[in-house]
Amino acid sequence: MWAIYALTAALLTSFLPIINKRLLMDLPIAVVAWLPNALSLPLLLAVTLMLSGWPHLDGLFFAGILASGMLNLIATLASTRALKLADASVATPLLSFNPAFTLLISIFALQELPNLRGVAGALLIVLGAYLFQIEHVQEGIFVPLQALARQPGVLLAVGASFVWGLTPIFEKIAIQHSTPESPLAVAFATTLFTVALLFPALWRNVANLAGQVRQHRRGLLTAGLISGIAPLFGFTAIAQGYVGYVTALFKLSAVFTVLWSFLLLHERGLRQRLPATAAMVLGGLLIVV
Repeated sequence: MWAIYALTAALLTSFLPIINKRLLMDLPIAVVAWLPNALSLPLLLAVTLMLSGWPHLDGLFFAGILASGMLNLIATLASTRALKLADASVATPLLSFNPAFTLLISIFALQELPNLRGVAGALLIVLGAYLFQIEHVQEGIFVPLQALARQPGVLLAVGASFVWGLTPIFEKIAIQHSTPESPLAVAFATTLFTVALLFPALWRNVANLAGQVRQHRRGLLTAGLISGIAPLFGFTAIAQGYVGYVTALFKLSAVFTVLWSFLLLHERGLRQRLPATAAMVLGGLLIVV
C-alpha cells in the first residue's frame, strides 16, 4: 500500500509547481511559499484528529519536527525562488535529486539498506538531471554541468533538492517517536512549524495580504487544498516503506509536471526534457519495483 500512497502524493503535488508558477507572476515569493501551507493546516489537523487522534509524543519527536521544519523552510524558499527564475519543466525535475541523498543518508541514520536496483535507480535520477542539458554534450562531457551551473534557478533547485533529501530522515524519526505511530500528526506538526518559520519572511507583505488573497483566491485555495491532502498520503507512505524508496517514488511527479508545464504554461523544449524526466522516472521505478 505504501507505493499507492506515494504515487497518489506524487500525482497531487505535480500540479503545485504549475499553480505556483502562475501565482509568482503577480505575488511575492514569501506569499506563495507561506499561504498555501497555512491554508492546509485546518484540513491536516481535522483529518489527524478524526482518523488517528493525537498520539503521545516524546523528546525525539520534537527534535525531528524541529530539524524537519528548519530544513523545509530553507528548501521551500529556495524551490519557490527557483520556480520564479527557471521554467517549471526545468526546475521541478531537478528537485528529483533528493532520493539519491535520502537513500545514502538513510543507510546510516535509519539502517535501511538499499539493494542493487535501488542504487541503480538513484544513479539514474542523477543522470536524468545531467540530461537536462543534453544539447550541450557534443561540446564536452562536463559542458552540461557547466550550463546548469550558470543558471541561478537551477542551482537553487538542486540546493533545495539536497535539503529535501534530509527532511524525510527526520520526519521518519518523528513518526517512530509518536505512540501509536502517527504519520498524520507528523504531517500537521511539520507543516505548522514550517508555516511559523516562514512568517517573518511574509511580514513585509502583510499590508497587502488580504487584497492579494482576494485577487488570487482560486489558485491559493487550490494550492492549499493540495498541500493539505498530499502530505496525508506522503507521510503514511514514509511510515510504511523504506524512506529512500518512498522519496524516490514521490519524484514521479516530475514527469507529470513536465507535461502540465507544456499543456498549461506553453513552455518549450518538450522533446529535449522528456528523456531526462523519463530517466528520473525509470530510476524511481527501479527503486520500488
